[in-house]
Amino acid sequence: MTKQFLITASVLGATAVILDAVGSFVLKGNISETHLQEFNTGVLNQMFYTVVLLAITFMNRYVVRAYLRSMYYLFLIGVILFSVPMYLTSISELTGGAFSGLSAFPPFGSLVMIAGWIVLFIAGVTYKHKKQTSKT
Repeated sequence: MTKQFLITASVLGATAVILDAVGSFVLKGNISETHLQEFNTGVLNQMFYTVVLLAITFMNRYVVRAYLRSMYYLFLIGVILFSVPMYLTSISELTGGAFSGLSAFPPFGSLVMIAGWIVLFIAGVTYKHKKQTSKT
């Protein structure tokens, strides 16, 4: 599980940095400021949830595995449903509007990510601290 989480976070993080560079050096000046801002929102969201995935990776000693898996998939699916359509609709000027129909997906991505935060809340409420015994 830890390996899968780390690989996913590294791929999401690397692609977020690459996409940020694309936005800054390729798209800037070639698409409207509104669309560039939309693209950057997707990048910010992806990078933020990369850090969230890293954080839950290191919670594996404290949180029930089922909660971790649920958070992982909800956050990952949420990022995909939110950020990818943001990227594609923001370049609709360059593609002749080919991806403009995807603009309905980001709100669903947000709802899926909110579900991930609800699972984290439940994990926190049901958490039972295990006392460590000291060896003396």
